[in-house]
Amino acid sequence: MKVFRRIGVSVLVVFVSIIIFTLVLPQVIHGKDTGLKGTPPDDEKRSCIQSIDAYAYLSEDMTLSETRKAAFANAKRQAVENAKTFIISNTIVEDFVVKKDLIKGTAEGAVTILEQKDFGVENNQRYHVWIKAEVEYGLKPKEHKIVKNTAFNKEVPLTVKVWTPNKSYKAGENIVIYIQGNRDYYARVVDITSSGDIIQLLPNNYRTSNFFKAGEIYKIPDNKDYFDLTVTPPYGKDKIIVYASDVPLGKVSLEQTGQGIGRYRGSQKSLANLSRGISIESAGQGNRPAQFYEATWSVTTGK
Repeated sequence: MKVFRRIGVSVLVVFVSIIIFTLVLPQVIHGKDTGLKGTPPDDEKRSCIQSIDAYAYLSEDMTLSETRKAAFANAKRQAVENAKTFIISNTIVEDFVVKKDLIKGTAEGAVTILEQKDFGVENNQRYHVWIKAEVEYGLKPKEHKIVKNTAFNKEVPLTVKVWTPNKSYKAGENIVIYIQGNRDYYARVVDITSSGDIIQLLPNNYRTSNFFKAGEIYKIPDNKDYFDLTVTPPYGKDKIIVYASDVPLGKVSLEQTGQGIGRYRGSQKSLANLSRGISIESAGQGNRPAQFYEATWSVTTGK
């Protein structure tokens, strides 16, 4: 793909071997056909992230190591119960149900620990631990129900749709990406190229804010951008991923490419984990879990 940067009357041509979408400010689209708006993403993940303090009381029947394990087990169980309560209270029960297979079994298998702290024995009475835990779940419409798209329904948990007008593009064609959320949200948008490079599209040097308003459709790139995006070799499949939350996301270190955007040098898994490194306490969440949503949209390019 060739990225053409317009500077006055001169043109700077930069050859890039990946699909890159670089922007200054998003353009909000009102009343315009944007193609595959209602098409579901290729993959999505919903979860609740929360901080939990938990304890296990000392006993003659358990060793200190066993007491520590019991404290962490209590933390995981509490995380699952909090998540279930939150999901039920934030879902349209008459239209949607929670996919039971995503929160099932023991707490040990239902929770991913993102961070943890071991405070040890307190007052010679109890063992104190803390975890930042993620509980994944899913929503599905009840049978024989016609429901509004979750991306535009403020009564369901956070959903951010990402799409392009087409799913496949040929050499020389321009690509445009759109995003829209059902609630106010913070987001990171990345492109994982067919060669495995991870390029962060948002935020970038031209647009540092990662906050988006509910219901608004944002176009990338928009008419204020300095770049036109055209498909060139090598061809293949790119995955556009949106990491979104109702609180600011964790920070990520990027290698600047010189085009206002950055490259992440780690793995997709490590990027996902860093994005989930939200600060629940500073966001005023209290005991309420933070919402996290991840959506993937694939685009294929060829001759």
